[in-house]
Amino acid sequence: MDAGIYTYTIAAVAPCVGSSATVTITENAPANAGSDGSVTVCDVGAATGLFAQLGGAPQAGGTWSGPSPVAGGNYDPATMTPGAYIYTVNGIAPCANAAATVTVTETSSPNAGTNGSATVCGNGAALSLFAQLGGSPDAGGTWSGPSAVVGGNYDPATMDAGIYTYTIAAVAPCVGSSATVTIIEESPGDAGLPGTIDLCPGSDPVNLFTVLGGTPQAGGGWTNPNGISFNGTFNPGTDIGGAQTYTIAGIACPSAMAIVTVNILPGPNAGDDNSIVLCSTDASFAMIGQLAGAPDASGTWTDASGAIVPSSFNPATSIPGTYTYTVSGGGTCPDDQSTLTITVNTAPLAGVGGALSLCASGIITSLFDGLSGTLDAGGSWTAPNGTAHGTTVNPAVDASGTYTYTVAGSAPCASVSSLVQVTINPVPVAGEDGALSICTSGATANLFMQLGGSPQATGTWTDPLGAPFSGLFDPATGQAGSYTYTVPGLAPCVSDDALVLVNVSIAGNAGASGSISFCSGDAPASLRVCWEEYRIPVDYGPLRMAAPQRAPSIRPAAHLAFTPTPCLPQRLALQ
Repeated sequence: MDAGIYTYTIAAVAPCVGSSATVTITENAPANAGSDGSVTVCDVGAATGLFAQLGGAPQAGGTWSGPSPVAGGNYDPATMTPGAYIYTVNGIAPCANAAATVTVTETSSPNAGTNGSATVCGNGAALSLFAQLGGSPDAGGTWSGPSAVVGGNYDPATMDAGIYTYTIAAVAPCVGSSATVTIIEESPGDAGLPGTIDLCPGSDPVNLFTVLGGTPQAGGGWTNPNGISFNGTFNPGTDIGGAQTYTIAGIACPSAMAIVTVNILPGPNAGDDNSIVLCSTDASFAMIGQLAGAPDASGTWTDASGAIVPSSFNPATSIPGTYTYTVSGGGTCPDDQSTLTITVNTAPLAGVGGALSLCASGIITSLFDGLSGTLDAGGSWTAPNGTAHGTTVNPAVDASGTYTYTVAGSAPCASVSSLVQVTINPVPVAGEDGALSICTSGATANLFMQLGGSPQATGTWTDPLGAPFSGLFDPATGQAGSYTYTVPGLAPCVSDDALVLVNVSIAGNAGASGSISFCSGDAPASLRVCWEEYRIPVDYGPLRMAAPQRAPSIRPAAHLAFTPTPCLPQRLALQ
């Protein structure tokens, strides 16, 4: 039947009327959760949608429940537990809920471990390949590689080295897993066969590898009887005899060894050749001490011409060159010789140091003028401050101090230096000439103040007659004329002079006041009574001197020759 409105009607007897009522039928669709389903997933696989695993035509919008909470309708093997997951669709009453189940089964993903490698000896024992895998591989896999693998082992006697693959199959939907083991096969080392050699102490060094028998591999190492490593070249003059061991070190294979026995016979040992470079100033030395090795002391020395020479070499007098040392042989050993090549470099000479005294106003002077003795050209000069300097010193601009001349030596000769102490003396300055005019009644004058320019205060004075003078001129007693101021110079600077010309004027003198009485009948008389004797400076040509004078009313002019006349005293009778 179809849902809808159904009407119930009852007929009536007239005059009654019939009666009816309705029933409305609503039909709700039953809930549909689909039909049960199942799914198998890999434990390392991706998340799977559960709704898609239901059969039929399930309604959307239902809910999931199961061993683990379901997010987004998916099963994630990384976080969820397999089992029955129920999908429920709620029904609208009076319809009941509908449910369907998806059963989830997980299969395990296999683990073949991680790749590994192994080095085996070509004649070694069989090796378990499984034990060479890294990680935690599952058992039960299969091996494949360059050779068939029996029992999971690699046998170097029957198999080829290379890459062997371990594979474990998986149950779908998981995939298989594989890992590899790389086998490197090392060939056993061959150190050859033992050997023996007899050597004289003076024999040339021997490569012991050539003494081994068989077919030894190159690249091994040598040790002497004391276990000390060496390069395999045996020097009978310095190395110890006995068992010398050659070893080819193995990685997987054991090391291979062979021994060379060296017998050192009694015989001469002249040591080994050497070359040395000396300085001509080095001390004498015994040439045997410069040979390499351990030479016998019984040999003789000869020069390049074969002439026998002393065993000592004096760099100052001996001739450089190649000298041969010979030790006579004994038994089966021949004479042994070695050579010593000597080069002597001449020691440099920088002369003998000295001093230069210069005046600041002097000429440019060569610094070599301060050196004496023998010296080499081509050296270099340095100034007192250590900077490079030319070969000359300019007193006007250069400084006093120690100037160094250095001549470089060729090794092993050291460089040598000589010192020149340069003293640059200042130029003396006495100032410029001056003049002073002064009265005999004036104050004492400092003649230094009459000089022009900028005179130095270190000078001395002399008067017009050349006698020492203090520089302070007293006009009452001093002598007119030229006074000389001299500032001495430190050699080679010369002294400097300046003149002050002093002119002295005589102060007027009317004498002392007096009185006289006359009688009206006395004869006329001169008012001159008696005058004091005094000295007036008079210039007599080039010679300045003082002359005694009288007659105060007469003043001889300067530069006037004057002959004095005495004045006699007079007696006056006073009444």
